Amino acid sequence: MDNRDMQAGILPDGLPKILPPYDDGVFQSVLTLPEARAALASTVATYIERPVKSVALRNNDAPARNAKAKRERYDINCSVDNGDGDQCNIEMQASPMKGDSSTNEHSNIKWRSVYNLSHLHSNQPGRGRRYGNFVRSFQIMICYYKVFDFDNDLVERFTYRNRKGDELCEATMSIFVDLTQAKEIVKKPVDEMSDQEAWSVFFALGNDPRYSEVIIGLTKKMEGIAMAYNALLSISQDADERARFHSRRMWEQDREHEQAVAREEGFEKGREEGREEVRSKYEPMLSLKNIEIANKDAEIEALRAQLRMQEGQ
Repeated sequence: MDNRDMQAGILPDGLPKILPPYDDGVFQSVLTLPEARAALASTVATYIERPVKSVALRNNDAPARNAKAKRERYDINCSVDNGDGDQCNIEMQASPMKGDSSTNEHSNIKWRSVYNLSHLHSNQPGRGRRYGNFVRSFQIMICYYKVFDFDNDLVERFTYRNRKGDELCEATMSIFVDLTQAKEIVKKPVDEMSDQEAWSVFFALGNDPRYSEVIIGLTKKMEGIAMAYNALLSISQDADERARFHSRRMWEQDREHEQAVAREEGFEKGREEGREEVRSKYEPMLSLKNIEIANKDAEIEALRAQLRMQEGQ
C-alpha cells in the first residue's frame, strides 16, 4: 500500500475509505464524471492560467500516423471552449516512470511530455488552415515526486525560447506540477492559498483524514474543488471503482515483488546490470575506436585500389 494513504482511514477491504485522487484511475474518474465537468474546467483554467468557459472530453487514444508509430494514450484529453479555444492533455504521474530516477534526472518523463505535446499539437486538422490559426496545445504533467534537480516552483512552464529568453511563439506549453510541495502549502490558511496551491493540495492530500478540515475549507473556497470532492466521495463508495483500484494496487505490488526477487535472487540480472555499467562507461571510447578502425580500413582499401591500378598499367 502506498505510504501516502497509510493513514487514510483503511476499511475492512484493506483499501482507504476515500480513494486517493493522485491515483491515475481515480484521478481520471474524478475529473471526467459528467457531474464534475466544471471541476475539470477549473483544473484546466488554473494550470494554463486563463479563463475557461467549458471543456469537452475527447478520445484518449492519440491517432497514429502509421502502423509503426508509437501508440500513445492520454489520461485526460480535452478541448477548451467548444473547440474554438485551446486543447489540453492532463497526465497524473504518482510515481516515477520505469527507468527514471534522480540519477538520470527523470529524463523519460520529460521526453514523454515533449512527445505527447508535439503529437497533440501536430494532429490538429490542417486542411485549409494557416499555421497561425491552429489552437494552442498544453501538456500538463501532475507529478507526486520531484522531477527537477533545481529548486523548482510548484508549477513550472516550458516554451520555445532562445538563450536570451525571447519566446518563439505561444503555440505550445509543457507544464509540470510538483505535488510534493503540498505538505508545506497545507500549513497556510486556506484563504491565503492560490488556486494552483488549492488544487495541488486536493490532488495530493484529498483522501488523507489528517487534512480533512483543510479539504472541506477548500470546497468552500472553490466550486470546482467542491465538485471534485463530491465526485471523489461518490466513486470511493462504488464497488466497481474500488475493485479496479484494488486490481491496480495488486498489479503494482506484483511488480514490486518481482523487482525485489530479481534484486535478491537474480544473479544473472545482476551480472547483466554490471555489464550494462561497463558498456555505458566504455561504449563511447569503443565507438571512437571503431570510427578510427573504419577510417584506417578505408585508407587501406584506397591503397589497395591504387596498387591494383598500378599493376593494371
